[in-house]
Amino acid sequence: MVAFKFTAKDGTRLIFREPGPKDALRLVRFINTFVLEPRSGLLINSKVTLEGEKAWLKGWLADIRHRRGVMLLVEKDGRVVGNCTASRLPWKNAHAADVGIALSKEIRGKGVGEALMIKTIELARSRMRGLEMMHLKAIDYNERARALYNKLGFVEVGRIPRANKEGLEYFDDILMVKFL
Repeated sequence: MVAFKFTAKDGTRLIFREPGPKDALRLVRFINTFVLEPRSGLLINSKVTLEGEKAWLKGWLADIRHRRGVMLLVEKDGRVVGNCTASRLPWKNAHAADVGIALSKEIRGKGVGEALMIKTIELARSRMRGLEMMHLKAIDYNERARALYNKLGFVEVGRIPRANKEGLEYFDDILMVKFL
C-alpha cells in the first residue's frame, strides 16, 4: 500500500494513502459532510449510505488490484478529508483515464489538491501501462478547481451546456484534457 506524508501550507500534517477494505465508514463520513454544500463541485447531490459506499469501495479496490484505477485518500487525525482517483477507460478509450478529486472545506486552498493530483497522476502513470491522456469534468462555477487543473497542464476542450442542476440553477460541464 502506497502512503506519503504531506504538510499543507498552514502546517497541517496529512497522509496521502491508498484505501483499504475497512475505509468505507471513513469515506461515508467524508463525503456526507459536504455533499449538500452549495456549489461544492461534487457531482453527487445526496448523502450516501454505508452499504452503498461499501459496494463502491469494493469496486474501486478491484480496479486498483487489476491496475484499472488508482485512488489516494487524504487522512488527517484518522479521518478521511479528501480523495483523488484516476480510472482507466475501457475498449478504444483504454489509453485514457478519468480523474476526480474531492476535498473537505477544511483543507481547501492549502496546496493539498495540487500535491494530491500530482501524486495520483504519478501513481496512475506508473501502474497503468499505455496511459497517454487524462481527462476530467469541472463545473463552470468552480474557478478554483479549474485554475488548479490548468496549472497541472489540463486544457479545456469543450463544454456540455446545462449539464448540472443545483436547485433551480443550471451549470455547464467544462471538459478538460491533459496529454501525458
